[in-house]
Amino acid sequence: MMIRLGKIIDAILYYFCGMALTALVSICFGQVIARYLFNNSFAWAEEISIILLLWATWGGACLALKQGTHLKVSIVEDKLEKSHKIILRLALSILVIPFLIIITFASGPVVEAMRVQTLMSLPGVSMSVMYASVPFGTLMMLFYVIRITAVDVKYLIERRRKKS
Repeated sequence: MMIRLGKIIDAILYYFCGMALTALVSICFGQVIARYLFNNSFAWAEEISIILLLWATWGGACLALKQGTHLKVSIVEDKLEKSHKIILRLALSILVIPFLIIITFASGPVVEAMRVQTLMSLPGVSMSVMYASVPFGTLMMLFYVIRITAVDVKYLIERRRKKS
């Protein structure tokens, strides 16, 4: 069940990042065309680009974490054997999990405070859309850190059983 849920979340995040980056590139390209060919620009393009970039950055960080390329001390880890690499990753997880939890809860009041503020170019859109990327990103990173940690702990337990 958890493996299936993880694969669904992975796919959603992967396609979300792809669509966000595609939209970002399209908006920026359209903005350049509008400026140079028509001497005009879209008032909303910069703010929407920033929002898309924020959301895509958090999603990309989560996917990098899933692939094992984020939160990594490569220079040290490359010199260790597998069990020691896992212990290093577990130590990093012990440090990262409380940090992500604190950021998740600390960002809640900020998102709530931004509900009354609106984007400059789109007065009907709340600024909380931008700031909501932080609790979303940290929660998703927590999901991936816990998932990786569970796999690492399972490996160490199985390895210990085989030795005894």
